[in-house]
Amino acid sequence: MTPKISRTGRGVGQALRQLRKGLYRILVRIDSLPPQMLKGPSEGWLTFILLFCSVMVAAWTVGRAHWVPTAGLYFLALGGVLAGLVLAKARSRGSLLVLTGLLIGLGLSLYCLTSLVEGPTRLARYEDVAIRLFTFNRISEGGDLSFGMLLAGFLFLFASWLAGFICSWSFFRKHNIWGAVLPSGIVVVVTVAILPLTGQRFLLYLYLFIVCLLMARMFLLERERDWNRRKVQRHHLDSALLPKVLGFALAIVMIASLLPTPPAKISPAAAIWNGITSPARPGESGGAPNGSDENPAALHSFGHTDPFRGSIILQEEPILLVSAPFSVYLRARTYDVYTHEGWETGDTQMMSPKLNPVEETQSFQKSQQVEVSVTVLSPLTAGQPAYLAGYPTDMSLDYRLETLRPVRYDISLSGNETELATEQESLPLDLQEMVSRLIEMRTAAQRSLTESEVWSALPEDVQLISHESGPDGAEKVTVERDIPIPPDTVSVRITDSVSVGDSYQAMVAMSTATQNDLLAAGIEYPGWVQDRYLQLPNDMPLRVMDLAQNLTSDIATPYEKATAICNYLRTLSYTVDVQAPPSGSDGVDYFLFETKEGYCQYFASAMTVLLRACGVPSRMVVGYGPGQPVANNSTWDSADNPGGAAQDLENTFAVRNSHAWSEAFFPGYGWIQFEPTPA
Repeated sequence: MTPKISRTGRGVGQALRQLRKGLYRILVRIDSLPPQMLKGPSEGWLTFILLFCSVMVAAWTVGRAHWVPTAGLYFLALGGVLAGLVLAKARSRGSLLVLTGLLIGLGLSLYCLTSLVEGPTRLARYEDVAIRLFTFNRISEGGDLSFGMLLAGFLFLFASWLAGFICSWSFFRKHNIWGAVLPSGIVVVVTVAILPLTGQRFLLYLYLFIVCLLMARMFLLERERDWNRRKVQRHHLDSALLPKVLGFALAIVMIASLLPTPPAKISPAAAIWNGITSPARPGESGGAPNGSDENPAALHSFGHTDPFRGSIILQEEPILLVSAPFSVYLRARTYDVYTHEGWETGDTQMMSPKLNPVEETQSFQKSQQVEVSVTVLSPLTAGQPAYLAGYPTDMSLDYRLETLRPVRYDISLSGNETELATEQESLPLDLQEMVSRLIEMRTAAQRSLTESEVWSALPEDVQLISHESGPDGAEKVTVERDIPIPPDTVSVRITDSVSVGDSYQAMVAMSTATQNDLLAAGIEYPGWVQDRYLQLPNDMPLRVMDLAQNLTSDIATPYEKATAICNYLRTLSYTVDVQAPPSGSDGVDYFLFETKEGYCQYFASAMTVLLRACGVPSRMVVGYGPGQPVANNSTWDSADNPGGAAQDLENTFAVRNSHAWSEAFFPGYGWIQFEPTPA
């Protein structure tokens, strides 16, 4: 027994000694870490600063483009450079370190992306981002690009990290100058090839200057290593070469500035990129949301969300040529959910057009078929919204309808009177009446209701999904609204691309309801309209609700209410130079009571909210407003039509900027547009 015990003791002693040695090494490494960090990498802090500046300039070119919201773009570029430096100096397998860097980049990219979605907790926002990205991958083949902006934002953020990480890793691990400049260089070149060069010229020259200094620094480091190996003595090499390096870098920049200026943007590259950045198609330019003072970005991207933004710049070049019997508004997308930060679209689904769509329009009175032709001067890619006036009944392009999913309600029939009353208040009026009937039937029968009895209490456009009864008589029913006819369409998605100068034609159903028709329309709103188009946040500012009541207190009909609200908004000032609403504020409240000035997005949002506040179903619409007639327009030039398509100038309108307006629903007549913007 003694030999075994002694061997065991020696083993434990050896293990303890190894543990002490390991702890000692760790403590020594930690103790030496601060001086090493202050000293910097062996290549010197100047090298790191030059590399960091080159990556940040590349990120800056992307940030100035404002293709999609990319909160955290510069943070990720900086993080990628730092992570590349730290991991490059670690003593471990290169493949494991690279994998670690990629995983860190993915995690931080998702973290930054959560700032674009709403949720009570960070974990809930992570879950929302994951679901949206997964949903996009699952339904992208169907053409639903509702979450395209979110996916594009993720790709831009991760690419920013990746460029910084690869540049830093290549330089500090491999001492490879091409790996240190190519990733950021590709970003700069691609951005300049797609965007007008004028806005990027300074950044391009700045990038060239920094890269020249970085390459000279790399050359100097290689020479120093070679001289150290050969024990060659030298004196003040940096100070002797610095003027020559600066002169060389300036010469490169001057030569680049003297080269012939390329076209505003390189068409093939721009055409490819159009498909990638289609969620951020520019029409009217606007500042970044949430009070940012960054350079203008696309105002209406026609994506899943439409947040309030700051100052915009109206462009002078036409975007569309529209041929129609009269000037028309072209819808691109509608929004049904209002938040304090802007607008969102509820859950949608893709539908194929009906075989006989003309019959669908017969559910509305006073509609006519109008032929509209649209010539695009900026390419459309498959999956983008078509710009249409009214509901399409025929179209020269294949298309699919993006429609809102029917609303489903889980309704409990158990609980005390207070709980039941609170639950009923959140339901549309027809479903409130249904719940009251079911409770009365259950009370009278003194038992659980049968499925047929539940069916008998349902409104005509509601179907029963499930019916649950418990041993104590508690019941829960799940019901769903039928799809309306015509469908509640959010956008019309084309399945083929449309090149610059090409046209598409559509027969659309448009309302011809008169003022007298709308005055007599009444308030018998369909259930699917009540489900979505009266929604407002529970904590909507009280003074907004009071203003709606004050403007319409003595008015009986919805049409007169809409007219009164529209006339009031037209007394406010139109301007494109505004500050975005401060973080935490309500956009409409900020517009109505603080600035009292803005552009179409603010006017349309305010009218839609005020209509809902006084009980009139309404929705926010973005697209393109009526353009200027081309005939007898001295500013029009045939060069403005690059496709050279023949146009009937008497009925052709040139559209230059995207637009937003409000639409109110009138029973029997459908959606009627209102223009609250005074300009």
